[in-house]
Amino acid sequence: MNNIFTDAKINPKLQAGLKKINFNTPTKVQEKVIPVLLAKNNVIVQSATGSGKTHAYLIPVFNDIDVNANYVQAIITAPSRELADQLYQVAKTLRKASGLDISIMHLAGGTDRERQLNKIENKKPQLIIATPGRLLDFVQKKIFNVDMVKDFIIDEADMTLDMGFLSDIDQVASKLPKDVLFAVFSATIPVKLTHFLRKYMTQPEEIVIDNPTVIAPTIKNDLLDVGSKDKKNVLHKLLTMGQPYLALVFANTKQKVDEITAYLQSQGMKVAKIHGGITERERKRTLRQVEQGQFQYVIASDLAARGIDIQGVSLVINYEVPKDLEFVIHRIGRTGRNGLSGHAITLIRDEEMNRIEELENVGIHFDFVEIKNGELVPRKHYHRRDNRQAKNRKLDPKLVGYVKKKKVKRKPGYKKKIKRAIQEDNRQKRKLEQRHEVRKAKRLRKRRREQGR
Repeated sequence: MNNIFTDAKINPKLQAGLKKINFNTPTKVQEKVIPVLLAKNNVIVQSATGSGKTHAYLIPVFNDIDVNANYVQAIITAPSRELADQLYQVAKTLRKASGLDISIMHLAGGTDRERQLNKIENKKPQLIIATPGRLLDFVQKKIFNVDMVKDFIIDEADMTLDMGFLSDIDQVASKLPKDVLFAVFSATIPVKLTHFLRKYMTQPEEIVIDNPTVIAPTIKNDLLDVGSKDKKNVLHKLLTMGQPYLALVFANTKQKVDEITAYLQSQGMKVAKIHGGITERERKRTLRQVEQGQFQYVIASDLAARGIDIQGVSLVINYEVPKDLEFVIHRIGRTGRNGLSGHAITLIRDEEMNRIEELENVGIHFDFVEIKNGELVPRKHYHRRDNRQAKNRKLDPKLVGYVKKKKVKRKPGYKKKIKRAIQEDNRQKRKLEQRHEVRKAKRLRKRRREQGR
């Protein structure tokens, strides 16, 4: 098969640039998407983060830009400032490697608007990489024209929908030329997103690279029941046991992120934190420090699961199971990327097993483990308690023996003896279950008292 990076339709300078940054073998998504976009066909791509989709659309977009025409020719949208900035950095790297004189503009909320306006006045952008809100703001105020845009790329479309930005995209898309090329990239394709896409795309080519609801085979996905142990102490053990290259710990709220960070720092660990309550400048500084290897441990909210691309994550720990179970997939997907091996550990308590069962029902496999002698070892997996109770209600071997012999002629009262034995067995089982529930309630009260201190 011919390498798509050396396709005759691609500008020789762009081909040379790709070779310069060591893009020699295309990923699956690049192999399938690039020819479609080069052929000027609309496309919807369902592909997990980390599959190489950024260059799958950047290469055709660069190839399509006329460097001598000083107007906006292509727009790429990303739902978060961090993602938009990352796309901008990738685009600049490709531009520098290929030596193409393409004017690229980065527009995002939270950055100096006046400075952006001055940049546009000094040099008209040919490619715009923007967040939906700031893009709509500039389009509505006619700071630049979009009536000659050739390519419109929507990256992380499902996240754009989740964050409520689809209406902004809709308003911008309505002002684009009728023959504009649409390319949409998303980990999942929700129904609401499908309705939007039908509005602007008739019979687009649909490409599904992999199933985003299943964890990559390169990831060892473990489940650890912390029981009545102190959760933060368990986390500390996990982080210090194997010395991960870069560990990313997820919590559900910024308050919990702060709490975990403070605890680990009190244990002498150098820890970075990322959540929505931190200023953008601080987040950028933290991400830069992480990229430079100054931090081995990052504690984060789900902002990092969908909005930030942190490279080199070797271990992901779900300190809490998220309310939206879909985020488990995005969290775990931060490791084991680009064919590299990764490790994910989800911490749970017994009462959360029903939520784990929901994840297993959609194809996520967990290996049940426990900590023994300073290392993770396999443990027999168990499911929801009611399933286990159903198994426990099976007759003991001696009772099975009684039943099997029921056809044999016995003295009067033998059947009553069997019935009484079964009733006694069930009574003992109920006593054990009640004892377990009492212990469980005590553990819960104890945890609540500790949390209330």
